[in-house]
Amino acid sequence: MRQYFLRFRHFHKNAKLFIYLTFILSVSQTIFGLVYNLYILKLGYTREFLGTLESIPVFVTAALAVPLALLCVNLPLKKNLLITLSLAVFAALGLSIFPSKAMLISFRFVSGFAGAFMAITSWPLMARYSTDKDRNFVFSFQFAFSMFGGFLGNLIGGSLTDWTAVLLSGGLESAEAYRVTMLTGVALMAFSIVPAFYFEEPEKAESAPRNLDLGGVKPAAALLIFLPQIIVGFGAGLIMPYINIFFKTSFNLQISSLGFYMSLMPLSMAAGGFIGPWLVKRKGQVGAMIALQALSIPFLATMGFSGLIFPTVAAAFVRTMLMNASWPVYSVFMLSHFKKEAHPLASAMYTAGWSLLWAFGAKLSGTLQMDFGFTMPFLITIICYCTATILLSRFFLHEDTKKTAGPAVLKEEMA
Repeated sequence: MRQYFLRFRHFHKNAKLFIYLTFILSVSQTIFGLVYNLYILKLGYTREFLGTLESIPVFVTAALAVPLALLCVNLPLKKNLLITLSLAVFAALGLSIFPSKAMLISFRFVSGFAGAFMAITSWPLMARYSTDKDRNFVFSFQFAFSMFGGFLGNLIGGSLTDWTAVLLSGGLESAEAYRVTMLTGVALMAFSIVPAFYFEEPEKAESAPRNLDLGGVKPAAALLIFLPQIIVGFGAGLIMPYINIFFKTSFNLQISSLGFYMSLMPLSMAAGGFIGPWLVKRKGQVGAMIALQALSIPFLATMGFSGLIFPTVAAAFVRTMLMNASWPVYSVFMLSHFKKEAHPLASAMYTAGWSLLWAFGAKLSGTLQMDFGFTMPFLITIICYCTATILLSRFFLHEDTKKTAGPAVLKEEMA
């Protein structure tokens, strides 16, 4: 652990600021997200409509990520960040205040715009302000900090909702109590804009292609690079948007208990973020991703089908830690196959594909839950994770036998 923090001291200033920013954003979004689904159901809407709301912003992100990458790629990353955060705050505020179906749908569209801007900003930013030597650490550190923020957000959100329920509705969990928690998250989300103002960038942004040029990588090859995690995205969409509902309805939890159990998930992700670079040194990038994803599958099955609270929570903790430890590793792996100037477009194309399948998964899951509960979503997710692991092994494991940096890693320094 000491090695991580020593490396952090030498990160580029903008990389550090982005880590601080995403930590605050993660705390605020988790406070908001802990009760958001429950709030929608408490308003009297069905799970099918909830599935629609979950899918809208991801469909919008999928549709806009590539066009925005082409139109806004030469905008300074600072401006992109400010646009992203402003849209996110506006959307969350609207969702908290306006309960009508039309307004909820409208503000979920705004959430999708925010997601699209983040898609063309976050990974390219961290890649630009890191070197080959410390890139795995920058991505993993940012991921771990954002997950630790999620841990705090769940604890705060659960306790806050308990208190407001006592004050507003005699201890009963009501839409009004949920709304107070959501508005608290919005206020903290607005504070996440502050670090973005301290970003330092050249007055003139680097020029980048305004067409579908992926730096010499053929579209079919790019699709193969994206495909394993896009499949994972479909499986994640079936389960993750509803994980709070899964725990609450399966075990009849109070909101404070739900907040505690939900806080364990991002805490395990934070732990996973630190595992990634350690495992990459021993097994290589692809070997690490395969090992982490394969090991997570039995725990996913235990989580979905044990029917007992403590085995379910323990399995969810381990599965979440293992599966999400591969995310920062994959981020570096994916970007390493493209030239630096193609990073925003590559990131946008990946995000578009991942978001599209995630949205289909979220929409499908809302319908499946009406007929099968969570049984079918968990079964399909297990199949998705197995398929993604096999694809990684079949098409990319050979890269780890070549030099450590990988066959296509770029040797650029920080901009």
